[in-house]
Amino acid sequence: MNKFIKNSRLCFSHFQTKLLCAFLLCTLIPIFIIGGISYAVSYNIAEDKILNASISSDEQLHTQFYNRLLQMENVADSLQYDMYNLMQAETTIDTLAALSETRSNLSMFKSSFNLAYIGIFLPDDHLGSLENLYFFPLSELSDFQIPKKALENPGTSSIWFHQKGLSIPFLVSNNHDISDTIACCRILKHPDTDIIEYAYIVHINTSEFSSILQESFQDKNISSYILTDNGEIIASNNDALISTPFDEKKFDFLFQNKNSIKKESHVTYHTAQLQNGWLHVTEIPDSYIRQNTRILINSILLTILISLPLTILVVILFSKNLTLRIKALSKAMETLQLDASDNKIQDLVSKDRNPETFDEIDKLGVTFQKMQHSLNDNLQSILELSLAEERLKYQLLQSQINPHFLYNILGSIQTCQSLGKLDIANQMLTNLTRFYRMTLRKSKDLITIRDELTIAKLYLEIEKLCHNDNLTWEINMEDGIDNFLICKFTLQPFLENSILHGISQSTPEIHISINLSYGDDTVLISITDNGIGIKEEQLQELRKTLSEKIVNYEKHFGIGNVNKRISNPYFGNGRISIESRLFEGTSITIEFDQMEENDEESNDCR
Repeated sequence: MNKFIKNSRLCFSHFQTKLLCAFLLCTLIPIFIIGGISYAVSYNIAEDKILNASISSDEQLHTQFYNRLLQMENVADSLQYDMYNLMQAETTIDTLAALSETRSNLSMFKSSFNLAYIGIFLPDDHLGSLENLYFFPLSELSDFQIPKKALENPGTSSIWFHQKGLSIPFLVSNNHDISDTIACCRILKHPDTDIIEYAYIVHINTSEFSSILQESFQDKNISSYILTDNGEIIASNNDALISTPFDEKKFDFLFQNKNSIKKESHVTYHTAQLQNGWLHVTEIPDSYIRQNTRILINSILLTILISLPLTILVVILFSKNLTLRIKALSKAMETLQLDASDNKIQDLVSKDRNPETFDEIDKLGVTFQKMQHSLNDNLQSILELSLAEERLKYQLLQSQINPHFLYNILGSIQTCQSLGKLDIANQMLTNLTRFYRMTLRKSKDLITIRDELTIAKLYLEIEKLCHNDNLTWEINMEDGIDNFLICKFTLQPFLENSILHGISQSTPEIHISINLSYGDDTVLISITDNGIGIKEEQLQELRKTLSEKIVNYEKHFGIGNVNKRISNPYFGNGRISIESRLFEGTSITIEFDQMEENDEESNDCR
């Protein structure tokens, strides 16, 4: 008897045996009792949830497809204005200008909306019909697979069709593998002669829709596809369906039950009509529901098995020591804070124990302690590298603005020399020397507002030599504000824009007002001119450049560069806004945090 008890104790001294006993005692009994009761209820609930989840995902895809096709419609609507200007041009110069503007808009639409191609068809005798990049003669319109009924009586609505084997000119193609596209066509006929005056077609790649479907429905048991109004599948999560003929009865059933959920022959069909009249269909077979329901039911039973209070109680009684050590390790992980400078490392294993007696939990605790030491040692290095990266990005932007400014000034000097105004050119060179002596002497990223205003005045004096008495300026500021810091070369790009784009025949004299005032722990700088102002389209484009922090090397470079630099949290966390009205002037407002000399030193230390 004593030997039996001794052997039993030896067997139960192993953690695996204890856990196995707890499993047998606490799970086998309730699994037979609870499993039978929960099966029937869980099956019905799981079936509804799986079906609803699939349909919900499908509805999101439908919205995405609907908006994508609507986007093509909007592009087609926008092109109508360009086509009107193109067809109304009377002279050759006007026609060339209209062709150039339309071509630019086509390129913009194609890149902005990720379109496969846009083709415009003009009368064969039109000046641009032989361009063969975006413009083609109307005689080639028959090469496209436009439905004959729509071509005979197009009306004013869009004509949607599936274009196979589309050939795109090499010079305007971003993807040479494009073969099938969804096409949105507009055709205008003369009301009296019924002759086509012009047409244009907007294309997107069908593989775009197939990729979206494949990402959303990776399980091939569910079939999701786009069905045209002539019974053709053009996109699907299963490539094999695209080349498969579509059953006529099934086609009639789907179009009769569009925008609905119907079940037919052990398959649930979710059908939604797209913006162009085509259908987005998702087929969910009963076999898929049964398969996933089985997994869900097993998961529910397993959850019940693990969560039974009796299981928890027995496991705790048999593995108290293990639970305490796991809790200690878990607490150490929860309290670990990588950003805490006084983070203390807890001892998870007693130092008096022999390492040879450590089990897996003890070794895990030792490994965690080493990892914690390593993280604490490396955290500061990571932070320093991040700050260094931000500073390098700022310095790159700063280095790019100087050549841009120098190029413009040297151009003005060259112009003066060409016109024989050598005295003005010499004076500009002298001022330019003073200007760069000042900027190079201030080598730090942040300089005082006082120094920045000195740089701005030197620049204005250079520009005044080019514009005689047509340029005047004034600077107003509150007391003490010029002691705060500002990113170097912040004001010059805005002053340059006020002069270059503000002076016109209607506004030959330009006056610039620079005002500096205190905000709520910020510095406010406004630059106002009485120039010609900015058109609404350009104004919106500038505001987009500012809001998205874009640095475009070909357009609005100076403004974008300044905005990118001062928006950095380490260099003022600044914001720029712009207001303008045609023939009334433009106002720029720059707001950034108040920074003093010790702030810059702190940044350097970091």
